Amino acid sequence: MILARLTRAIREQNWFAVAVEFIIVILGVVIGFQVTAWNSARQERVDEAAFLARLHADIELAENLSQRVRERRLQRIGEIVEAIDILFGRSDADALTDTQCAALGASHYYDIYTADLAAFTELTSIGRVGILRDAELRRALVQYEQVRTRLHQLITLLSAEGIALPQLFPDLISVSARHDASSDEVRNQTSCDLGGMRANRHFLNAASANADAYDAYVRDGLRPWSDQLAQLHRQIDLILGIDHASEAAP
Repeated sequence: MILARLTRAIREQNWFAVAVEFIIVILGVVIGFQVTAWNSARQERVDEAAFLARLHADIELAENLSQRVRERRLQRIGEIVEAIDILFGRSDADALTDTQCAALGASHYYDIYTADLAAFTELTSIGRVGILRDAELRRALVQYEQVRTRLHQLITLLSAEGIALPQLFPDLISVSARHDASSDEVRNQTSCDLGGMRANRHFLNAASANADAYDAYVRDGLRPWSDQLAQLHRQIDLILGIDHASEAAP
């Protein structure tokens, strides 16, 4: 219809009518593009909200699946340092506690489950990270993947070099499995011969190497990953307006 009117106006040399028809066409195109852009932006906000909800669930899953082991691994470095100080006479203690002995016996354990943030992986794979309007959140997600990769690299490297002290020095560290009713899991009960350890240079060297490797594992891998996961959780809570403290209150 517009084309017919435009053709007739040109044939009649009615330039005013021609101009009006052109303006109508241009306005129609502009409005059409604008409506499409609005719809696209609205859909991106819907998609972003859905992604943020999934991301929050992924973060909570990553924390819950790793929490028990993560806390144990982070606590162990302090126990290992205490045990090493006792071994080398830098402490007034004349015996290793059960906890310190167990820490020495497990000083070659580095494995921990670090869940993939599936929602972010999917968003990256389809090239839609741009729907996230919060630049700080985008940076935090990238940093999380970086520290997670670094942790995996350290675990692979250190696991190949870690020394299983109970297997190599069974006379100095003896291990017996038992069921721990409080945690409902099988735990190792470890006994240490402090005098024998101090007299064995090979053991002291191996224990020192393990302590150094475990410190690097925690300092350069486990703690940065754990801290980044916690920071990411705080950021997503802030964006979504979630207050876990109030949720936990009676």
